Amino acid sequence: MPTFIDYYRVLKVGPSASTESIRAAFRKLAKKYHPDTSDLDPARAAERMRLLIDAYRILIDTAGRKAYDRRWTAQQPPTGLSYLNSLRRRAADPYARALLIFYDLLNGTIDRALENYRKLTASGAGKIDLLELLGYADFLDCSFLLAEGYQWKGRYREALFHYETAFREDREWNYFRNFRPELKQRIRDLCCRKLAKAAGTEEAVGYYNKLLFEYSFPKNEQAFFHKKIAERYGEAGRLNEAQEHFETALRLKPKLTGTKKIRSLLGLDGITG
Repeated sequence: MPTFIDYYRVLKVGPSASTESIRAAFRKLAKKYHPDTSDLDPARAAERMRLLIDAYRILIDTAGRKAYDRRWTAQQPPTGLSYLNSLRRRAADPYARALLIFYDLLNGTIDRALENYRKLTASGAGKIDLLELLGYADFLDCSFLLAEGYQWKGRYREALFHYETAFREDREWNYFRNFRPELKQRIRDLCCRKLAKAAGTEEAVGYYNKLLFEYSFPKNEQAFFHKKIAERYGEAGRLNEAQEHFETALRLKPKLTGTKKIRSLLGLDGITG
């Protein structure tokens, strides 16, 4: 069954949008995704532009839009059926399944939402794009709720993936605005308190490096990450690397606390400064 794409969601306009509104929406979004101006990698930017162009081409054409609107209307809940039941009846359609996932997440039916998400991604061999199916606003909310769901289930790697997806896309859309620091803090806590603690040396260091190089944390936080890297290298007997990161931590925060463990590993007990 072919995937139905809601082009109104893609262009962030309503089904009653005027031709001029569609043109304006396209121009605004094209600036975000044009390969010459987008921060995304070229392949991803090109894919987003393709989707925008497809949406614009259909909705800007009078005859094309009328034909599309007939299909769009057919995707809406049938008369006499509840919204939820209508989605379940059309669950073989990736668009309907994506909406069902979002509906269940919003209503706290986490297990069913995660199972439907598994089926959706499996059916598309990993190529199903929730942003394409849901549009930017619902996609960002859905990604965040998926992350919360996976975190609640103790599936921390999957939770991190979806938190990072939401954070990365939000840098393009600026949807979460004041909530973005909280989103970054959740990524930090997952990396430090859950994933790095249970990981081997290289994997743990990878999580701390992710926080150092992919996110803008203040110097005191950077010092903490370097200290934790130093501890992991020290525990693995890689003392030169441990020393290097510990010195970096002290340069960032000379009065760094909680250094007893790394000082002991490096044989610096009783040495200050």
